[in-house]
Amino acid sequence: MTKLSICHLSEGIAGHDGQALGVIKTLKDSGFDIKATTIKVEWRIRSLRGILRFISRKLTRHPNSLSISIISYCYKFIFPEDINVIISSGANLAPLNLALAKKYKLKNIHLSTPRDWNISDFTAYVTSSKVSNSYSNLVPDIIPNLFDPKECEKQGKRFIDENDIQDTQFSLLILGGDGIGYSYQREEWHEIVEKFINFSKSNATVPLFITSRRTPQNVEDYIKNNHNSDMSVLYHSERARGKFDHLLFVSKYIFVTEDSSTMISEAISSGKKIVSIFPKTINAPNKYKNIIAKYENLGFIERCKTKNIDEFSFLEDADISEEVQRSIKNFQNSLSDRLKD
Repeated sequence: MTKLSICHLSEGIAGHDGQALGVIKTLKDSGFDIKATTIKVEWRIRSLRGILRFISRKLTRHPNSLSISIISYCYKFIFPEDINVIISSGANLAPLNLALAKKYKLKNIHLSTPRDWNISDFTAYVTSSKVSNSYSNLVPDIIPNLFDPKECEKQGKRFIDENDIQDTQFSLLILGGDGIGYSYQREEWHEIVEKFINFSKSNATVPLFITSRRTPQNVEDYIKNNHNSDMSVLYHSERARGKFDHLLFVSKYIFVTEDSSTMISEAISSGKKIVSIFPKTINAPNKYKNIIAKYENLGFIERCKTKNIDEFSFLEDADISEEVQRSIKNFQNSLSDRLKD
């Protein structure tokens, strides 16, 4: 078994960390013996972060001993010893990832839209669509995350047994918030929740809710004050992002607001087709629209306007576990091949 001592560079951004940790999980599931260390990275002078970002990105075009030293100096971090792979996510960390890999002759993996740097300067560069002819550019069907059908099933069956709910069926609503060009009016939030409740009643299922950091506090309060949320996972109430693998497994129907590719990818990774809900106002960049279109073309999601939630019906079987497992396996193989080169 090949041993990998991984340094995960982190800015502390949940969405980015989730993707990087998803790659680490992919490597572990591929059979590598993993030891991972996460280090916090900050700009050396926060008030000059705009200038430091510009300098570090431009210097990646021609990496050499001088540019590598300058790039590294733009950041504040403590690099651990005995590392052989660097992993990061988010454009801010790509220059540091590249510089450290060059300096210490390490393999490196990064996830983000490319900027000034060359894709070939990374052992594996993971994107949602093809951006380069380099062998380093890997394009998994599903954005890497910490979820998979088997783990969701394991946690879900345990949850069912612990709560004696073998004969109960559930519907799940996963809520994000304003972001990436998606914005929700106050009345739309009320519409989403109530139409989901109506859907649950029509389909003889118990409603469950998951909220996130971007979900407005008043929306979460509305759910708690008007509906049973005992089995739900609510971000503001718990003051943390709770575990919810079990809810993905127990839910027959899963609705997710379309403003987060991370939430959508996590829900898809449960092995069930999901319904992505979109508001009236969308001004998302094309790269994000392409992610949604990709998932729709793969048959992983069906899209639904907020006003039509209570009328929605699946036209096909919602079980996509085989397709999801196949996609995960393909990415495992591609990533393993790059690290073995």
